[in-house]
Parts: sequence; structure tokens; C-alpha cells
Amino acid sequence: MASVNNTTNTSTTSSYSYLQYKNKIGGLVSGMDIDSIMEKLMKAESAQMEKLQQQKQKYEWKRDAYREVNTALDSFQKGIFDNYGLKSSWNAKTVSASSSAVSATATSSANGTLNITEAKMSTAAQSITDFSTLGFTADSTIASLGLTSSEGSFLISAVDESGSLIEKKISYKATDKISDVMSKINASGVGVTALASKGSLSLTANVEGTVIVDGQDVGSIQITKDTEGLFAKLGVLKAGGEGDILTNKGPNVKKTIPGTNGYIVANGVKIDGTSNKYTVSGYQFTINQDIKAAQPEVRDENNDLIKAAVAADPAAKISSTTDTDKIVDKVKEFVETYNGLIKDLNTRVSEKKKVGYDPLTDAQKAEMKDPEIEKWEKAAKEGLLKGDSTLNTVLSNMRTTLSTYGNGSEDMLFKIGITTSKTYTDNGKLEIDEDKLRKALSDDPDIVSRIFTGDSSTGAEGVISKLRTTAQNAVSTIKNTAGSENSSSDLTYSLGKTITSLDDKITDWKDRLKDIEERYWNQFSAMESAIQKANSQSSIFSQG
Repeated sequence: MASVNNTTNTSTTSSYSYLQYKNKIGGLVSGMDIDSIMEKLMKAESAQMEKLQQQKQKYEWKRDAYREVNTALDSFQKGIFDNYGLKSSWNAKTVSASSSAVSATATSSANGTLNITEAKMSTAAQSITDFSTLGFTADSTIASLGLTSSEGSFLISAVDESGSLIEKKISYKATDKISDVMSKINASGVGVTALASKGSLSLTANVEGTVIVDGQDVGSIQITKDTEGLFAKLGVLKAGGEGDILTNKGPNVKKTIPGTNGYIVANGVKIDGTSNKYTVSGYQFTINQDIKAAQPEVRDENNDLIKAAVAADPAAKISSTTDTDKIVDKVKEFVETYNGLIKDLNTRVSEKKKVGYDPLTDAQKAEMKDPEIEKWEKAAKEGLLKGDSTLNTVLSNMRTTLSTYGNGSEDMLFKIGITTSKTYTDNGKLEIDEDKLRKALSDDPDIVSRIFTGDSSTGAEGVISKLRTTAQNAVSTIKNTAGSENSSSDLTYSLGKTITSLDDKITDWKDRLKDIEERYWNQFSAMESAIQKANSQSSIFSQG
């Protein structure tokens, strides 16, 4: 790298030139290499501007280094929330059901054992209509049904999982096919699957159950405000009728299945259901088939058997166990994520600066190859954030958050085997005692979830939320210093203001150098003219 410190190179050995008005005066009269002289003069004059350019480059590098840190911090705060900050993140329970009559999963709050001793399945409403006797097919147009209007509409409603009716308006044109109208029902989100094939049509509720209003069953699928009587013409509903497609079924309906509500008996308690899905004590399960209760025998007054006793179906037993291995692996994953961020920040604040590696000037770069430039600039960027107060504050706040979390309670990190390394050079690195973590989970399966996501019973904030707030505050502080890729202006952050100020000074210097160079050229031009005049006069005297 000797060429970087070489101050004697001229334009004859470098592709870079400090001159803006090259070859204005050739030095033919004086015999001087004026271009070379000008190159040296302007190099000296440009020294102050190059220092400003180097300062600007350092600030730009520092800005970019800050932004790299902000990217890491932002990814960290988002990642720890998504992966460790929600109760569902720690739902590591394995559920078992003793019978295929029930399919079950366990949430993080699942506890105890459920015995489903009786269950009656809900059914989904369905109507199947055969309209082929009318001469219609799925490809028949609405106009062919005898509708006189160019367009029409109807309201269709169906039961949702909450047991309420959801209603949608379907509009159609006379040129639409019957199958087109069914497709519109499917796309409406009303919760009905409508199929038209050849000469038949089926309407099936997507959710089991029916709707009870004031103790009255109002049905599962209803057609109302049918402006053109479309469903009456298809024979799905009675002529002129509307409402429940089952109780007002038309002459072409060949099969109906009513929507009915079911129930379960769990641990002796009857629970009514509008579908076959239930959530009880943190368990989410689906009833796949009826579970019948025992029926005693029935005899008359003469003790003659009227109805034989019926044995009960075996109860479906649902229970769960904590998947300790899964939780341990997840805690290890968090520790690795945290330590990765801490290592990066510690490296930046402790990295030593390399003496003698200032940013390269354009002239220096012109004398180097790309790999040399890359190597030099890598060294020059080292230590940009050494001892940075903002990053040191982030590190300190994170260490404090972890070391003081849960003070005054049983939910402290050391309780689950997470501590800060006692080695000074580790600078806050976390260590984990797996045996202690497993013992804590054995004693209290919910302790990790409470520590990481908070305790709703006490209102205690989780450690992830606290770390996230620390990282977000740091991101905001650094953004005020270094901005971001989306910053509207360099003047919106402090380093940007400094860079802009240096830019203005550099621009002023460029204008000044133009004037200086122009003055030098004028002086050399005057010198050449004077020498030429003197030579002319000398020639006259010598001839005399």
C-alpha cells in the first residue's frame, strides 16, 4: 500500500487528475511541463477538500453501521415476540383421547382430565332437489325458468359456529346459468355449499346445528326476499314460499337432513353445543360419533320386561402431558437468539480502530485495484462504533432487564436455570442449566410460559415484553441518530445533518478550486505571453 502514502505521483503515472481545465497552456514557449506543475499545485490546494470528503465518508460509514445495528435490533424484537412472546408459543402439551369418538388438542391452559360419558352429534342441514322433471339442467339459464326480469336477487342465511345466522345478498342476471348462481352462493361466505349438477341441486350448511330464537327453531338455511321466486321455480321451496328450506320445502325436494344441535356430558356436566366442536378446560375437541349413556331396563306393573337395559358406551377420556423436551429446546433457542444479538453488539462497541486507515481519496483509489480497495476499506471501517454510548446503554438495559426480572416473586429467570455468565469478557451472555430447567417444569409446568409471556392473574409483564420494549426504544434512538433507508430527508436525523453540512462545504471547496485553478492558468498564460514577447524583442536586437 505504499502508493496510498505517495505524494509525488503525477498525472503521468495515475489515471486520476485534480485538473478540471487540462492542457490549457502547453508550455511550448517556456519549455516547462505546465500540466505536471498544475497537477501538483492543485493537489496541494485540494488537500483540505479531501479531508472533508474523508470526514463525510466516515460519517456515512458510521450511519450505515448504525442502520445495520437497527436492522438486527428490529429483527430481534419482532422475532422474540412472534416466537416466544405469546402464550401459544409455549403450548407444548401432548393430548391423548381414549376413544376415536373424540379428536382433541390441548391449548397451553389445558389441565386435568375430561371424561366424556355421553355425546350427541349436531347435524348440518341439507336439501337435495331434483329439477330434471321440469326439463332444467345446471347449464339452464335463469331466463329459461320463466323469469321475466333481466336480473334478480335473494337473501340466503345460514348458521355459523356461534349459533347465529349470517346473511348474504346474492344478485344474478337472467343470462346467468343455474350453476353460476350456485357458485355465487359458495363465494359469498354465507356458510353454504351449493352444488348444481345435471338435473339436481344440493344446499348444505357448512356448520352443524340450528338457530334457536326465543326457544323456537328457526332453521339452519333460509331463503328470503327472493325477488323472482327463483327457488320456488326450481322446486326447492313451495310456490310463493320463503324461509327455512326444510320446513317450506318444495315439490322437487327428494331428501332433507335437518340441522340439529347436540350436546356432551363432560365430568357429569351437560354442555349444549351448536356444532360438534367444543372447548372445555383448555381442551379443544371434536365429537366424531355419538357416545350413548347407559339405559336401564324397563318393566311393566307385572314385572314383565318391556325394554332391555342398554350398556353405556365407554367414556372418552381426554388428558394431556407437558412436552418438556419441546419447551427445553425452545428456551435454548431463545438463549441462542439473545446471545447472538449480544455478541454482535459487544463486538461493535469493543472493536479497536486500526491506526493509519483513513478513507481513501479518489486519487488513492485510482492507483489501487478493487481487491486492494475492498481490503483497505474493511480495515478502515473497524471500530466505527467503539465505546458507543447508545449501544452500551442497550446492552446495560438488557442485562438489567434479565437480572432483575421477577424480583420479589417466585418467577425469576434463575428459577428456571437461566443466568448471566460470570465471565467478565462474556459481557452479559446467558447460560442455561438444563437440569434445573427440567426440574422447574416438573414442579410447575406453567412457569416458563408465565416468565416469558407474563402472568394474567397478577398482571405481571413477561420478560419478552420487557426486552422488546428495550430493543424498540434503542431502535427509535438510533433512528434519530442515523435515520433509515426510508428517511424522507437527511435533515431528519443528526448524522444526516452533519453529512449534509459537509456536502455543502465540499461543494463550496469545489467552486473555490475552480477559481484557484483558473487563476493559476491565467498566471501561466501571462508568463508564456511575457516570455514570448521577450523572445521576440531579443530576436529583433540580435538581428540588428
